[in-house]
Parts: sequence; C-alpha cells; structure tokens
Amino acid sequence: MKRQKRSCSTFLSVPASCVLLAMSMGSAAAQSAAATFSHKDWDLICDNTLTCRAAGYAKDGVDKGATVLLTRQAGRDTPVMNRVMLAHYDDGAGQRASPPDLLIAGRTAGPLAFAGDDSWQMNDAQAARFLAALKKDAPVSFRENGSDFSVSGAGSSAVLLKMDDVQGRVNTPGAILRKGANKESSVKMPVAAPVIHRAAVTDKALRPMTTQEAAVLRAPILRVLAADQDQVCTEDRLAEPWEVAQLNDNTLLVSAPCWLAAYNGGSAYFVINKHMRSAPVLVSDSGNDYENGKISSAMKGRGLGDCWSHQEWVWNGAEFVESARGDTGRCMAIRAGGAWDIPEYVSQVREP
Repeated sequence: MKRQKRSCSTFLSVPASCVLLAMSMGSAAAQSAAATFSHKDWDLICDNTLTCRAAGYAKDGVDKGATVLLTRQAGRDTPVMNRVMLAHYDDGAGQRASPPDLLIAGRTAGPLAFAGDDSWQMNDAQAARFLAALKKDAPVSFRENGSDFSVSGAGSSAVLLKMDDVQGRVNTPGAILRKGANKESSVKMPVAAPVIHRAAVTDKALRPMTTQEAAVLRAPILRVLAADQDQVCTEDRLAEPWEVAQLNDNTLLVSAPCWLAAYNGGSAYFVINKHMRSAPVLVSDSGNDYENGKISSAMKGRGLGDCWSHQEWVWNGAEFVESARGDTGRCMAIRAGGAWDIPEYVSQVREP
C-alpha cells in the first residue's frame, strides 16, 4: 500500500490559501529545502531543514512485514541512522523478550539492539551489510521467535540515490549509493528551522459561544465560507454549536464544526477582529484542537488507525503560522498509531 494522498476524509486537507505562513527569507529557504519522492516500496521525505528520511516496507500482501527508517541530517560526514520495526498491529507492538536477528539471503547477521519506542537498531556492520544487500537485491528479513518479517528492496536504489542528490552527495565519498571521488564541497549544509515566537494569549482554551457572540460572529464567517468555492464545510455541521477564544484585546479565535467523514472530522478555525474592522481569516478547515495559542490537527490515513497525518499552527501575536507538519509513514498495519514520526516541516517555537 502506497503513501495515501491527503484529503479531508483521510489525511489533512489545508489549501495553501488557508494557511498563514511567515514569509521571511529564512522560512522561504526552509520551505524550498523540503522534498518528497516515492518509488515502489520505498519513500523519501526531506524536511525543510534538509534532514532526509527514507522508509522501506514489505511488499503488498505480505502477512508479516517490517519497516526500516534511514535518517540522515544534511552536512559533511553525518552518519546514516537506522531504525527497524516489525509488524505487530494485531497483537500490540512492544519490546519483545528477545531481539530479532537480521537475515540477509537467509543467513543471520546477528541480533539487533533495542532502540526504544517499539523499534530496533542495526549496528554499523549490520547496517553496511543491509545497504549492500539492497544494492544487490538480496532478500532481507528479521527473524523473531521463529517468524520472519521481510522488508522489500524494490525502489530502494532510486530513493537512496534521490536522498544523496537532495543533500548534494552524489559521487562523493559519503554517498550512500553512488560513491565517488568528488570533493565534499558539494554537500549541502543544514537549513536552519524557522523561529516562531509564540505570543501569550488571553484564553488558553475554547469555550461555547454565547447567543450574543453568535449573532455577531457567525454571519461574517459564513460569508467568507460561501465565497470560497473550495471550502468543504457542510450545512449540518455548521449548524452545530460554535466555540470561541480570546487571543488578545482585539482578536478572537472562532472554531466552527466543518466536516465529518467515515473516520475523521475537522473544524474551521478563523481569526477575527472583535470590532469587525477586517474580514475573518481562515487558518484551517481541518483543525481538531486548540490549546494555549496552538491549533492542531491529526487525521487517520484509514480506519485501522495504523497511519496518521498531523499539522500545527502557532499564534505569534498577529497571525497563526504553521509550526509543524508530518505523518507516520505508509498504512502497513505495523502498529496502532503508525510506525514512525516523519516530519515534513519543523520549526523552533520560542515560548513567551
């Protein structure tokens, strides 16, 4: 099963026009560093700091699969970190009594080390043999209590070459796949994560909107929604009670129930001037929660809940800016809640 596309009924759906972004030179550079690429059973996600993560999975239809996550920060001489997770969705993931063995072409390469959070780790020698096996298309699996959990090499060459390309490592000694004698001067340095200064807010939580507030606030927000051809809010959801929080003396945050699908739902979050001196501004139509100046959203990729997408926005005193975005990898029934934490966008949030 491939990484699922985002929509309101699965992963987050936030049109670009609905997200307020800080357009400083630093944030623009950070945004341009991000990259995603998928081929067959492998995915590549490079976040806005140029840290890249390659995730490999078992072939479709395999009963006992595994997933491997390879993470590398930008910059010269940075190591390739690895994590391994076996599929235990049905019986509950967790540390096993004994570590699994790495098997390459059916022969053991020794046991893995426990790495926390239900995952295991290959040592340097094992990781080198693992990468060599991928290049040769040799079968790779992990044996636990007599059962083999396989990971596919299909697509790994294309994804790892793309990782080297994004980070400027192709044909250098530090490349994962295509090593060469070129100088390391081509290797890109990390991009600094944008800094967001979270502003203090008056209300740390939403509260039910009063009848008087609803009489003033609902109409301008409904007009904004009616004028947006891409808006996804339904009449029955909008008819439900709304909530509000005061951000500062002149600004309110309004949450309106927006849409409901088979296993996800979202609310529309608007910033509005309490004196109606400007039009309401939509932050997201897929928010799930507000707490102390932060709007967050989490969506299942499918009903099993084995894959999730998340996004966050932080109030900086003038607007909500995106502070985090990512997902947990493919929907492969590895564990409830998803296998990995794979950021696509990160930031440094400075507290007031």
